[in-house]
Amino acid sequence: MDFIIGTSGHIDHGKTTLIKALTGNSTDRLPEEKKRGISIDLGFSYFDLPSGQRAGIIDVPGHEKFVKNMMTGTFGMDMILLCIDSKEGVMPQTVEHLDILRFLNKTEGIVVLTKRDLATDEETEKTIEQVKELVKGTFLENCPICEVDSISKRGIDNLIQMIDSESKNLKQKHAERDYRMNIDRKFNVKGIGTVVTGTLLDGDIHKGESFIYPIEKDINIKNIQVHNKNVNVAHPSQRVALNINLNLDEIDRGYVIAKKNSLKAFNMIDVRLTLLESASPLNHWDRVRLFHGTKEIFGRVVPLDKQVIQPGTQALVQIRLEEKIYAKTSDPFILRQFSPQVTIGGGIIIDGSVRKHKLFDEEIIENLKIKEEGKIKDIILNYLRDEIFPTKIDDLVFYSSESKDKVLKELDELKQEDKVVIRNDKVLEKEAYLKLLGKLKMFVISFHKTNPLLPGINKEELLKKLQLDDDRPFFNYMIKDLNDQEVLMEESGIISSKCHKVQLSDEDEKIRKKMLQDICQNQFDKLLKIDNVVHNQKDKTILGILLQKDVVILRDNFLISKKCYDKFIKTVDDHFNNNKTLNVKELKDMLNMSRKSAITLLETLDIKGYTKRIENDRVKVKDFK
Repeated sequence: MDFIIGTSGHIDHGKTTLIKALTGNSTDRLPEEKKRGISIDLGFSYFDLPSGQRAGIIDVPGHEKFVKNMMTGTFGMDMILLCIDSKEGVMPQTVEHLDILRFLNKTEGIVVLTKRDLATDEETEKTIEQVKELVKGTFLENCPICEVDSISKRGIDNLIQMIDSESKNLKQKHAERDYRMNIDRKFNVKGIGTVVTGTLLDGDIHKGESFIYPIEKDINIKNIQVHNKNVNVAHPSQRVALNINLNLDEIDRGYVIAKKNSLKAFNMIDVRLTLLESASPLNHWDRVRLFHGTKEIFGRVVPLDKQVIQPGTQALVQIRLEEKIYAKTSDPFILRQFSPQVTIGGGIIIDGSVRKHKLFDEEIIENLKIKEEGKIKDIILNYLRDEIFPTKIDDLVFYSSESKDKVLKELDELKQEDKVVIRNDKVLEKEAYLKLLGKLKMFVISFHKTNPLLPGINKEELLKKLQLDDDRPFFNYMIKDLNDQEVLMEESGIISSKCHKVQLSDEDEKIRKKMLQDICQNQFDKLLKIDNVVHNQKDKTILGILLQKDVVILRDNFLISKKCYDKFIKTVDDHFNNNKTLNVKELKDMLNMSRKSAITLLETLDIKGYTKRIENDRVKVKDFK
């Protein structure tokens, strides 16, 4: 398993020199870094461990002016090397770097006491005591401490063994999730084009089509490199270089390469925030700097469960951002004061929000606590609780930040418990489904009361009434469900109650027979239009009854009896079984009809897509139904 090591610590505490001792490479690449002898931006290298694992390593700047750059590299780190000068001991950026790291869900690390040859045993012991006090209550509290001197390489082999041993405790990254990579560097390679780099957080990334946020553009990954080698696929916790088909000026640090539609944009996020004891109280609408992935975004703080957030306490908070963020549930973040720029806290993102929250809204607070607890089944039910329309399963996958397989497993259990209804890629909470069924039945019964002479309501009209135009498979499932319950039925696109019967009065029945007789009279010689037989609302209703079984509408509202229409279709079908084309004269002679009627019937077939006109002939396009 590949993994990423990250250094941290105060300026000039030997981070870069340590990496050179481990890897043989200097990570200071910028001319200014070489000139000043300090790290300004992130540096990268790698080395192989005795176990055969390959460890990527990120060097971060230690100067307080470059903490922003430091944080850019920390989000993808799996193991931390907290570097402290054996002689100088704990310094301000030692503390700030550790404050930052404790909010990023790190679990494994080693404290490295550097420059050991320049410190006395007494100075080193003093530093060790400072370290023990510093790491108390953090993920480094019980971590090993390794003394090294990177120049003489004393202790380096011991450190390598420690790294190899500690790596066994690392949590496996989520290869089953959709891939995501935050861009931390971009550059142009002559003859190659634009290259971007980053640490792959989740999922496997392959060459080919991909997507970039926030500009939301399709991109093509032309090549992938991991540790300077071309590969077809990269895995989580690898340092990755991607050759993509965008110009250098189109992208920037903080952009994200991920699967299309796997991320959503939010201008507000709901978070669990922990404020450092060294911070000042945080009030409503305080302006802050939020660091997420490799991006810095300005925002305003809106406390949800307490009016003022005191130092050393936690709170549920909505952060209203000044630009979009593309984040997922449980992503860590760091919060810094707007001015002066010091780290004040951090935490995890619970949810992206599309609406503003108010202080002490108990429903919102309860929902966030459920989401924060992270039980997938509870998260799904909580999400579906207020949904009145079917929800895409992919939306649940995004909302939970879990793999689709895990979400499907939980949904299957919920289905077995009769708590949800699933149809294809949509899901609805069972109670909401029953309410929707009730609404459907109500619309049909109401239609029958208003239109007693009609057999039922048109399916398309019912879809619109229920606002299920985009959920046709789910709607069809509802109709089948009610049909199985002997409640509703569907015939020729008409939905009706199974107990509904059209009963015409004697007068209405006379009108129906007369209308049908008029339509059928001299059928192929002269076709009637709707206006020829419909003169009032009652006529319109009765024609509607005829159209269910006895009459067919042709082009331009011409009418023909179903019996004659079926004869026409059979005649044309038989003709095409032996001939490749059909013209107006041939049809006119076959059915002894007027030329006008023949044209109307053939043009109806053209409109329905059964035939196609080529000059004066028709050719068959598809089978007649």
